[in-house]
Amino acid sequence: MKNLNKNILLTGSGGFIGKNLKEYLNNKYNLLTPRSFELNLTNSQDVKKYFKENKIDFIIHCASVGGARGIADKYTTVEDNLAMVDNILKYKSDNVRVILFGSGAMYDKSRNLHKVKESEIGQIIPKDLYGKSKMMIAEKIKNRNDVLMLNIFACYGYGEKESRFPTYAIKRVIEGKNIEINQNVVFDYLWVEDMEKIIHYFIEHKPKNNIINITPSESVSLLEIAKTVNGFNGNKSEIIIKNKTMNNEYTGDNAVLLSEIPDMHFANIKQGLKNLYNYFLLLTKK
Repeated sequence: MKNLNKNILLTGSGGFIGKNLKEYLNNKYNLLTPRSFELNLTNSQDVKKYFKENKIDFIIHCASVGGARGIADKYTTVEDNLAMVDNILKYKSDNVRVILFGSGAMYDKSRNLHKVKESEIGQIIPKDLYGKSKMMIAEKIKNRNDVLMLNIFACYGYGEKESRFPTYAIKRVIEGKNIEINQNVVFDYLWVEDMEKIIHYFIEHKPKNNIINITPSESVSLLEIAKTVNGFNGNKSEIIIKNKTMNNEYTGDNAVLLSEIPDMHFANIKQGLKNLYNYFLLLTKK
């Protein structure tokens, strides 16, 4: 049943995470989903005006600058990401809680990250601007009880960019083409529907911790994903690894998350990939 008494501001609703959350939460709450051309979150006066004109009971901040694979961060990435958070925190009401998103990049992804813990944030300054901005935001909100930062390492599912590996591998298999892996690496791939359940839980329950890695318990390599997806089609595609050395691992410890949601059940990677495979299979038949 839809909660007509709770208005949630969802920023970044045009991105992968935001789009999926918009669809998932739309029949549960009243959503405000202004796009960046309607609300410039880096502009203090724009945010002040929007908050004054709209009743906002909860905020999910998905909007972000930078962090795209293979694309250099804008030189204003740190400034812009901090400004958005600063303006939201400045103009929201004191009793309004905020969920915002961190990233594995905040632990410095230029090194091997094996099940890193939230307590390690800030020990090493990230070399990239996006990761640095997320680390600085974590430092800013770490002592606040009205803000929850959820750190995603990798999330996959419906509507992700076609260059993202799960979607890329699935489409190559459906098309009967080779799957090419530049360099194998181990990730924590969170199924998008699990991400949605976690967000919904924290809308309804106030957490004991305010910085939490949201990662599945089982990590997976790109090669394992490719082999799994290839199996759906009778192993018809050749899997080619260009660089035989393993790249830096990119995984986070989820003990804090499981202490908050002890009965959390994660979709296993085969289950999630099969769902995504069937989704694309249906699209090709339309």
